[in-house]
Amino acid sequence: MIYTSCVPVNLGGCSDNYIFCRRRTRRMNWFEKGCVRAAPAFKRRTSQHDLMGDMLRQGHLSHRSASKLFEAPKSTVLEPLRTTEVSSTDALESFALQASHYRFRPSILLPFAACASASFGHILGAVSPTLSTSYAAGVKLAIGDYYNDQIREIYAELPEAPEAVPLKELFKTLRDASLADVERLFPSIEAAKQDAVAQYAKTITQVLLRPGSEV
Repeated sequence: MIYTSCVPVNLGGCSDNYIFCRRRTRRMNWFEKGCVRAAPAFKRRTSQHDLMGDMLRQGHLSHRSASKLFEAPKSTVLEPLRTTEVSSTDALESFALQASHYRFRPSILLPFAACASASFGHILGAVSPTLSTSYAAGVKLAIGDYYNDQIREIYAELPEAPEAVPLKELFKTLRDASLADVERLFPSIEAAKQDAVAQYAKTITQVLLRPGSEV
């Protein structure tokens, strides 16, 4: 192995030091033999990866916030909905660990959204069961619509990206889980869409969670 040794030398009568370098050869240690030193390869994230990260970030914020909302009332009707949100959060976080292009930064709104959801959940527990059920259905409709929008965006913006295929399937699974919860609360999804309280809750949820993809 060749390395360079440099030392400062002061030539008599000169105020400046001069640097002299010489090359030396050192034998490799026994444990270095056969080793190849290579710089690690880093893959730069593309705009497509950033788009997928934004999608996952808002979905993550939605599930975490909804789980806090349904946890506070301590209702036997809403408890299964909370279980779905916890499972969806776990599925999303596990998916993000599969590859670097699925990783995302959690939204900075998460602590605030969780606190606000828990506080409103206590209010939800104080109103009539009919009202709380309708509101819960609206939240679930908002999450289902969000994933429908993301699936359409994947078809439009990432049609050739192989990484988008597993992401699309994940979103379909999470969407179906949310809509299945709506059908637990209402005779059908269409019936929930006709409910005024559910529509109000859906709109409010969409407005509050929309910035989550950016921050």
